Amino acid sequence: MSTDRTGHKHSPLLISTSACAFLWIGARACVQSMTIDESDTFLAYVVRANLADWEASSNNHVLNSLLMRLFVAVFGASPFTIRLPAVIGAAAYITAVYFLVRLITPKLLLQWSLLVCLVANPFVMDYLVAARGYSLAMAFLTCAITLAVRHKQRGGSLYKAAALISICAALSVCANFSFAIADVATGLLILIWMWGDAAASRVKTLAALVLPGLAVGYFFIGPTLLAWPKGQFTWGAQSLLDTGRSLLAASLYEPNPYLLNPRLHHYFVHFGTFLYPLLGAFFLWRAVLLYRARPTASGATLALIAGAALTITLGCHQLLFWFYGILLPLDRTGLYIALFVFLMAGAAASIPLDSFQGRITARAMTGVLALIACYSIGCLRLTYFKEWKYDADMKKVYSVLAYYNRTYGLTDVSVNWRYVAAINAYREISGHETLHQIGGAPNKVNEYPAGYQAYVIFYPWDWGFTKREGLKLVYHDTFTGNAVAIRPDLESQPCAHP
Repeated sequence: MSTDRTGHKHSPLLISTSACAFLWIGARACVQSMTIDESDTFLAYVVRANLADWEASSNNHVLNSLLMRLFVAVFGASPFTIRLPAVIGAAAYITAVYFLVRLITPKLLLQWSLLVCLVANPFVMDYLVAARGYSLAMAFLTCAITLAVRHKQRGGSLYKAAALISICAALSVCANFSFAIADVATGLLILIWMWGDAAASRVKTLAALVLPGLAVGYFFIGPTLLAWPKGQFTWGAQSLLDTGRSLLAASLYEPNPYLLNPRLHHYFVHFGTFLYPLLGAFFLWRAVLLYRARPTASGATLALIAGAALTITLGCHQLLFWFYGILLPLDRTGLYIALFVFLMAGAAASIPLDSFQGRITARAMTGVLALIACYSIGCLRLTYFKEWKYDADMKKVYSVLAYYNRTYGLTDVSVNWRYVAAINAYREISGHETLHQIGGAPNKVNEYPAGYQAYVIFYPWDWGFTKREGLKLVYHDTFTGNAVAIRPDLESQPCAHP
């Protein structure tokens, strides 16, 4: 084992777990089909020749869009190169988490459990892969927190650390606007924490934590924010209860039957629902003990910062909802909540308490975090995202259309709204077929325009259309519900081109 400057050994378990997580993310980036949101980003901000990367739109995750355009221009378009900014964000995030858990506690079981909870949680991992700005935003927010904790524990130049934290927070906002309040709240709390250094100038500390971030933010998103239109934030929840439910459902989503035998899979599905309430109960118990032992307890600052950042962020979102009707975080737009919650739990469990109850609650929280980590590993999936499960086989669907294009001259296809962007994206990536670009798509059940030779439908809802039109089903995936239906006379036509 190698040793860092604090004298703590680098555990092969943590290193191998981090490496395996990154390899899994890289494999998913290569294997998974393009989804509707990823494809919309690719088509709007990479394929278009004009400078759309600074377009004022909630769909435009500016830093991610710029990097996508760069990597596609250099390496060519493929699902992996389109997702490469997210993969780089995942690498930075995993690295930051690795160092952060080692700064939080020297106990290997708690380090490993917290690492896996923060990286392999099915909710978090989906967005470390998807070609959107969430991965980069999580990475830079976590880097800012890690830099702050590292400086407080190891010392060094305060102003340099503050400048780096400021830049990381700004880049997190540039990567995804839904992180803006969380980034600002975290930066404010870190500023207050660093102001405790009596040897530092508060004015210089404030300048170091604000000015670099403002400069970076203006460079990347200044024109975007200045031209921001109203009515952009249309995705969200109506209450904080809905926010919590969406995050909990995503964090418990689908233990993998290919990783777990049937009996173990049955137990996983049922006991998983108790894990987070159990963690919350032990956390509240331990919080009471820490409050009572506050004169002697040490190391609670990170838990307080994570808890305060979460409270401030949700409070600001609630105020925006009440006064301006801006919807609350829902699912992916509350991704940072998972980071704050696990940091609160891990930091609270790491604080030494000499009492019997203190030792019991620390071990209990560590055990529950270890169970959540094992549950997360049991939910690892390779081929689809929870949010866009219906797009999991778009690669196969496009290959069917490409076959009929090359063999029978198919050019015009009517497509359900779920698949329009993905098929257009694969059309651009391939560049070999003569399929026409797909325009507007039907979003009503069993209603498609007449006259097309092929249709891509959502079979559970649209099977009646295929029966009514006498279409032939040439592809159907029961997992996603996708189907390709053609008119029987298409296969009798000669190919229109070689």
